[in-house]
Amino acid sequence: MPTVRKPSATRTGNRADTRKIRNLTEELSREEHGLGMPLLDAAVAGVILGFKPSDREMRAQAQRCWETLKPRLNQHLMSEDETVLPWVEGEGGISAAALDRIKKRHLQLRLLIGKLTGVSFEEDPDKVVSVAGKALCALAVKLDDLIDSEEMRLLPALRKMPFA
Repeated sequence: MPTVRKPSATRTGNRADTRKIRNLTEELSREEHGLGMPLLDAAVAGVILGFKPSDREMRAQAQRCWETLKPRLNQHLMSEDETVLPWVEGEGGISAAALDRIKKRHLQLRLLIGKLTGVSFEEDPDKVVSVAGKALCALAVKLDDLIDSEEMRLLPALRKMPFA
């Protein structure tokens, strides 16, 4: 009578990790596609407010954009920093240099987020709004660059890893 091999706990755990990472990469990709217009609107509002912080229409646009981006950014960065990047590091799916670049970009985003936290584009004085507008524009540009980089390098590498 042939014996049936039971999957080892290690292999079962690896499959669960693989499934979790695959689902997470699909979710991250979907999130990134939905950020196009809010990023463009944030960059435009931010650059205008950097030079003309009294513009009420741009203040309202910046506030809407920031309120849209803030929760998505927090979720995205947390997902990558706490789940994806440690897994990739352990699996060796991308180079150490690429991983370092991603971590540095995440740090830059967090620093810009810190400049925006607690700012009310609609109610704060012009001087505060001008600085926050420049930070919002920089955040939008850096986030767009990071998304492009991840879509071209990180996500394809992650999709290949579970099948290697």
